[in-house]
Amino acid sequence: MSKKDLLIVIALFALWISWPILDRHVIRRYFFPAPPPGEAVAAAEEAAAPVEREQPAISEPAAEPAQPEEPAAPLQEAKPETPAEPEQVVVLENAKIRVELSSRGGTLKSAMLKEYRATVEPDSSSVTLQFGDERALALVNVDGFTPDQAFVLTETESGKAVQLERRNAAGLRLLRTVNLTEHYLIQVSDTWVNEGASAAVLPAHELRTGAMENLDGAASRGVVYLGVDTLSPGGEKVQHLGGKLPGWFKENQKEKELPKLPLRLERSVGKPVDWAAAKNKYFVQILTPDGGSEDAVVRAIREVSEAERQNPQAGPKAAVLNTVSVAVVLPELTLQPGEKFVRNTQYYVGPKKYSELNLYGLHQVDIMEFGMWAPIGKLLLKIMNWIYDVLWPHNYGIAIMLLTIIIRIVFWPVTHKSTESMKRMQALQPLMTEIRAKYKDNQQKMQQELMNLYKEHKVNPLGGCLPMLIQIPVFIALFVVLRSAIELRFAPFLWIRDLSQPENLLAGVLPIPVNVLPIIMAVTMVWQQKLTPGTGDPSQQKMMMFMPVMMLVMFYNFAAGLTLYWTTNQCLMIVQQLIMHRQSARKAAGAAA
Repeated sequence: MSKKDLLIVIALFALWISWPILDRHVIRRYFFPAPPPGEAVAAAEEAAAPVEREQPAISEPAAEPAQPEEPAAPLQEAKPETPAEPEQVVVLENAKIRVELSSRGGTLKSAMLKEYRATVEPDSSSVTLQFGDERALALVNVDGFTPDQAFVLTETESGKAVQLERRNAAGLRLLRTVNLTEHYLIQVSDTWVNEGASAAVLPAHELRTGAMENLDGAASRGVVYLGVDTLSPGGEKVQHLGGKLPGWFKENQKEKELPKLPLRLERSVGKPVDWAAAKNKYFVQILTPDGGSEDAVVRAIREVSEAERQNPQAGPKAAVLNTVSVAVVLPELTLQPGEKFVRNTQYYVGPKKYSELNLYGLHQVDIMEFGMWAPIGKLLLKIMNWIYDVLWPHNYGIAIMLLTIIIRIVFWPVTHKSTESMKRMQALQPLMTEIRAKYKDNQQKMQQELMNLYKEHKVNPLGGCLPMLIQIPVFIALFVVLRSAIELRFAPFLWIRDLSQPENLLAGVLPIPVNVLPIIMAVTMVWQQKLTPGTGDPSQQKMMMFMPVMMLVMFYNFAAGLTLYWTTNQCLMIVQQLIMHRQSARKAAGAAA
């Protein structure tokens, strides 16, 4: 690489790292200033367009009569009416979770997860999922049982369950029992009784999760962590819909011919589901009704920037999710006078942790999105957690390093064979140079002679690449695991406060936060390349020279846990090559003697 090319790479790297600061303090301030306050106040009264539920293009929907246009909604989410009766709240808790159940709609108001800190500070309080006005276990589309209506709330003698009861004007009575079991699972039993003198229809209705939003320790550039997952019967895989939600906002804008992206989105999945989940990076709510449901409805609200609040007409080009939730759609039912019907639902609210989700089957562990290398990822996660649990001082940084050593031991034979192949290639360099010089004007003949040379000396030109290719699945699987493993959330190691995030040293002091591990990783890559036998191919050598710079750019804002793995891996490769060089030197000395 020439000095000019190197300077260009360094300049691009510096621009890439500093772009968020330049964008925030220079570009937005001087090139896209906010409108004057008077105009902002007037424009803030403008409403966002209403959002109607969409059906995916699975089958042609039946024509519906035209509905009158609804009044425009403000940028802020409308709050439900406050019930006349004062709200009652009962707390259920075990060793892992503390939940608040409310008489308002018979809903779950909040869930505190005792084992997880809200922030990176050691004395931080526990994570609390506050569901606000969109509460968990709310019923929708049943007259008399809406989320803003009061239920009679009674705590059972055991202190582990709550009963909520309400009767509507048609004589339909609901007795809901909410039972907190071990771990993070809540059993919900809804008993519907027709106490009227004639048949009563319980219409198709929804049972919702609470609204999920991102919490501290979940920021990541370019990655969407808020999402909705569903599992349909019939052998289908778990559907991860989080990545589709921003596109659905865009589709809704085009279909409705709206001037900008809608604030809210509501869309049906369009097929039966066994369960539905709403999640952020580390935590999840899962509704699993007995017998499944006939559909699921996804709800999402996008973020509204300060610039849009001041000027609502200037909407964003792409939706950034603020909250997501999902509801299972339960089928219509007709109850005769005196008839009773019971529906049980499992409700999980807790961490996206393999050991917890694996308890409940139905592929709920796939919420963690391990991808096509899931078996490898699950194995690596189990090994890492085992090391953490067994070995003192019970630190995930040490567990990652020991896991890397185990992986290197497993791949030692392949790496050793590859290095030997590269040495044989290096020994052939004089002959290869002669062939390239002799047939420089005939590329086809040159390649033919080179292949004959490889066959004659039993050398595989791709042998040096084999270890990297074999390790790619392991690297990808570990990347996925370390990217979203809740075990690494706020896990410290040496100077690193949170292995799930970049180090971000001196953030707020320097224009660009300092990440030490990626720099160490790049230095070890240069050292390792110098120890690796060269192939003599000029193009390959140039590419290898560029690799440390490219990896530094790629890893600079990666989670520290992943960079720690790769840096440890590089150091082990250096140790392996030094050992092999000593062995070769001893053999050469013995042969000379």
